[in-house]
Amino acid sequence: MTSNLCMKSCIVILSVLSIAFIVIISTGKGMDNVTRVVKHVRREFGPQKKPNIIFILADDLGWNDVSYHNSSCDIHTPNIDRLAKEGVRLENYYAQSVCTPSRASFMTGLYKSRHGLENVLAAGEAGCLPNNLEIMPQILKRHGYTTHLVGKWHLGFSRRNCLPNQRGFDTFLGFHNGALDYYRHTHGNPSQPKDPEVKHFVGFDFWENEKVAEDYTGQYATHIFVKRAQEIIANHTQNEEPFFLFLSLSAVHAPLLVPQNYIEQYEGKITDQKRKIYAGMTSCMDEGIKNLTDTLQRLDVWKDTVLVFSSDNGGAVYEGASNIPLLGHKGRFTEGGIRVVGFVNSPLLSKQVQGTNYTGLMGVADWLPTFVEGIAGGSKDPKLDGVNMWESIRYGTSSPRKEYLYEVGGNCDWNEDDEPLTMYGTIRVGDWKLHLGAGGINQRIWHTDKDHRMRLTDMEIDFNKMCSSEFNTLHNIRLDPYEKHNQYQKAHNIRATLLKKLKYHCRRKVPTVPKIERKEANPILREGVFSPWLDDWNYLEWHPTSADKKYFKSRYCTWDSFCGCTGSFRRYRSRET
Repeated sequence: MTSNLCMKSCIVILSVLSIAFIVIISTGKGMDNVTRVVKHVRREFGPQKKPNIIFILADDLGWNDVSYHNSSCDIHTPNIDRLAKEGVRLENYYAQSVCTPSRASFMTGLYKSRHGLENVLAAGEAGCLPNNLEIMPQILKRHGYTTHLVGKWHLGFSRRNCLPNQRGFDTFLGFHNGALDYYRHTHGNPSQPKDPEVKHFVGFDFWENEKVAEDYTGQYATHIFVKRAQEIIANHTQNEEPFFLFLSLSAVHAPLLVPQNYIEQYEGKITDQKRKIYAGMTSCMDEGIKNLTDTLQRLDVWKDTVLVFSSDNGGAVYEGASNIPLLGHKGRFTEGGIRVVGFVNSPLLSKQVQGTNYTGLMGVADWLPTFVEGIAGGSKDPKLDGVNMWESIRYGTSSPRKEYLYEVGGNCDWNEDDEPLTMYGTIRVGDWKLHLGAGGINQRIWHTDKDHRMRLTDMEIDFNKMCSSEFNTLHNIRLDPYEKHNQYQKAHNIRATLLKKLKYHCRRKVPTVPKIERKEANPILREGVFSPWLDDWNYLEWHPTSADKKYFKSRYCTWDSFCGCTGSFRRYRSRET
């Protein structure tokens, strides 16, 4: 059997080489044709090329802000719609409620309680994604991929070893903070006083690798990022190595800015000014995605590519987004804050799943093992919280994921009645989702009035009751996707099961990267540019001063962060160890 296979292979290779010899003799081009034939033999009979991976991450895109989810069709996304409808739409897919933790989970394959970046990184904070964690670009490089980040980083830049090029990306064009002016490429409110003592910093934040990139100033950021992504694809057409492209768009995050021509189509159709500009930004992003996919098709790269589109969290309704019909918004652990738009499109998907909805449970931490193990052919890493979803998505089989942890913290001890003391958190197990604490209660909600116009209203809550158990919720998300029927006081056995799961995860929690804002980070001290300001710093060795503690308590002990000041400060104290 083996000898027959060897003989057939030898015959095929000899045939190819014979053809090559004839071509060389007839054309007289010698070694040029030899090289071409060798490449052909390697491509046809050598190991199969690993697929390219493109991950497009929209910023603050709402569930209702793509046409295929939008019942009122007030925002037009024809190109996103086409890719989603021809691919696999992830309709039970979750991220974190804000950007930094989502990006950290994407990069590490860990729940946010296990990578340490549980909060949004502000401009002057000293923390970054812990360097002891090997992250996605570093792992993919070991598997033969070139790696590229275009757009938003937002995982820390206080030290040089926090920067994208130091964490595995071969190339980087973009910004380090959480938002930027789309034209000036600055972060922060320019009306703030330029004072070294002011903590709300303002400065320039646009980089090409580790050099300030001022030449792009005045150009619209979404256009810059898409153009760079196209250039990366074009440069790889003659490259045998697969590439990983993380297109981390600033769109549609505030500030609300977009060229006027993208807004004109919504004049007279959307009355809310913020939503009108937001719609224009979304249309600009949609156009950019078309330009990107056109480049893939034109250069014949598409056939070897897996493309994923995702939002990093729910839409910020106070900046024009909509999550209808889901409850809540960015920053909350109701469905509107964490259930996000997502889809996969690739010629490598099975024909039977193209154009279908995938309803299996999935989370943003699953992308690392999906890409590394499922697509790049790496081995399984048992330390990860993420699960390889590639076969399930590719063939439409049931999800290997049965639960997903969104958040956990506080005091992990329980009282004599077998109830948690000050533990807070949110977890999904099967169809059921448990939430402890008041963090998901204060909501701003879009609704449609009698004239089918979208209006934004606030839900009323009693602040005196914000720490009461009435804010603990338990919902069957399959039967109650809009979280209208709280079963916390009724489904006792299910509640007990989910509480034990939450307790387990609470005890696995790692120290949180502390929120330390330092005046040394002010760009005014470095020629107006946001850049690394620490030579070396390890948050695990940090010991807060009394001034640090006082500032932290005044800055972060707020009703919507945790359940009361005592719980907040207790959580802060736990960061010292």
